[in-house]
Amino acid sequence: MKKLLLSILLAAGCVAAEGFESFLNRAVEHSPYLKASHFRIAQSSQAGEVLKRYQNPDLLLEASYFDPDRSESEFGYRAGISQPLRLWGVSNANDTLARANTRLEKSNHTQIRAAFIRDISLQYTEYAQQELFKTLALEESALANKIYMISNARYEAGTISRGVMLQAKVDFKMVQAKAESLELRKQRSYYLLLKRAEIDEEINLESNHHFTFIAHQQNNPELLQLEYAHKSALANAEVYTNRVEWMRVEAEYEHEPEQDIYRVGASFPLAFFNTRSQENRVAVLEASRTEMLHQNVQTRMEVEMKRLGLESKSLH
Repeated sequence: MKKLLLSILLAAGCVAAEGFESFLNRAVEHSPYLKASHFRIAQSSQAGEVLKRYQNPDLLLEASYFDPDRSESEFGYRAGISQPLRLWGVSNANDTLARANTRLEKSNHTQIRAAFIRDISLQYTEYAQQELFKTLALEESALANKIYMISNARYEAGTISRGVMLQAKVDFKMVQAKAESLELRKQRSYYLLLKRAEIDEEINLESNHHFTFIAHQQNNPELLQLEYAHKSALANAEVYTNRVEWMRVEAEYEHEPEQDIYRVGASFPLAFFNTRSQENRVAVLEASRTEMLHQNVQTRMEVEMKRLGLESKSLH
């Protein structure tokens, strides 16, 4: 008897329905789609390092052959090294841009994660609704079957006509077909939920989860993404305000037959034709665009929150 009870308890534990929160956490933790999105943060961080790194130095080696009077000759050589140096203001601007881009990519990942959770939640709601409809249809089918059985008994007793009994039978068959149709709909929504969650195993899932409506916009992923996109565009515009990014420092030694020459110098690009004003303007326009989008999304969300708040109150 104890073994039988233990087997029953183990079987019950195996088929215990999983709650939606547990199901959602599993989907978020193991989703390849979210993992692929998270890799972009590391990519953005490495791209930031590319922005901040220095260029490699150049090494010059040269051999010379001197023949002043065509009777005597001698060899000479020249060696030099040059190193590009980034100007101070450019370094600060690039650092700011690298950090802004990384924050932007993090906000993009947060938005993708939020959309992933939203889609699973909506699909779960569809599944729970179909499960409820199927349960009601089964109850309706049981009631219709009971009415048919009573009608059949009364017909055999001669208290009702055959037409009334057949109508009860038709009603039962129609309700039965409706229950089968709802079962197919429930199965379809169930497998769409598994597909959305990227889970390839069947799960006994509860269908009585209640969502809580919270009417605020703090840390909204879409608003944060637009906010960081605005900051990234501003940082990019700041980079392009520097007409010149690099200067080149050079050192050189040259040996000739009768003299040694040492040279030290620096070269500066002259920003006469390419002042990068167009790139700066493009970045400024992008910052203005994201700012307008932020205002647009914020306004739409405020209206949507009011609507959802009223609907939530009407449901209670």
